[in-house]
Amino acid sequence: MGTIAETIFILALRQSISIRRVAVLLLLAAIPLVIAIVSEILNIEWDGDSTQGFIQRLIFNTGLPLIALIVAAPVFADEIEDRTLTNLMLSPIARWQISIPKMLAAVFIVAIPLAITTFASVLLVIQDDAYSAAIVGAFGILIGSIAFVSLFAFVGTLTTRAVVFGIVYVFGFEALISSAIPGLKYVSISGNTLSIMQELNSTLIDAPISGSNQLPPIEYAIIALLTVIILSNIATIWRLKRMDVH
Repeated sequence: MGTIAETIFILALRQSISIRRVAVLLLLAAIPLVIAIVSEILNIEWDGDSTQGFIQRLIFNTGLPLIALIVAAPVFADEIEDRTLTNLMLSPIARWQISIPKMLAAVFIVAIPLAITTFASVLLVIQDDAYSAAIVGAFGILIGSIAFVSLFAFVGTLTTRAVVFGIVYVFGFEALISSAIPGLKYVSISGNTLSIMQELNSTLIDAPISGSNQLPPIEYAIIALLTVIILSNIATIWRLKRMDVH
C-alpha cells in the first residue's frame, strides 16, 4: 500500500485504541469464552441446540456485528464530526489510501481478540473434531469482520449517528428478524458467513435445510459477502471524494 497508507493504518490503530473502547471490546469478546470456561468447570454438557445457539446467535449474530459496530462506525463518523479528517482530505492523497488502511485497521482490532476467544470457546464446547472446528470458527470471524467493518465504516461516512443505525441493525435484523423470517438470511452478513463455515465444517455449524434458520447456498454466500465488501468500500471512497471539507 505504500508509506502513506501504512502511516494512515498505524494512525487509525492508535485512534481506535482508547481505554474505554478497548475495555468494552475485550469485555464483549470475552463473554463467549467465559461462558465456555464456566460450563467446563461445572461439567455442563452441550447438546446440539445449545451449541448452535451459542455459536450462531451469541457469537456471530450478536457479538461479532456489535463489536464491529463499536470499532468501525466511528472510523470516519468521529473524524467528520470533529473535523480532524479535513487535513487528510486536503492533502494530495488518493481517497483509497485513506479509506482502505482505516478499514483494515478496524478489521484488525475487531478480528484478533474475537478470533482468539472464539477459537478457545469452540475448543471447549465442541467435542468432535474440535481443533478443525475452532480454526473454521476463527476464520469465520475474519470473514465476518471484513464485511461488517466495511458496511459500518461506510455508514459512518453518511451520518454521525452511525452507531444508532448499527444498534438497530444488529439487534433488530441480525439477531432477531433474520433468524425468525425464512429467506432473510440471504441478506444477512452473519447468515452468509455461517453458510461458508458450514461448508467448511458441518460439526461447527449444523443448520437445517429448510425453515427460518436455513442458510444460503455456499456459492451465493461467497458472492453476497464479496458484494457487500466491494460495494461498501467503493461507496466509502466515493463519499470521501464528494465530501465537503471546507
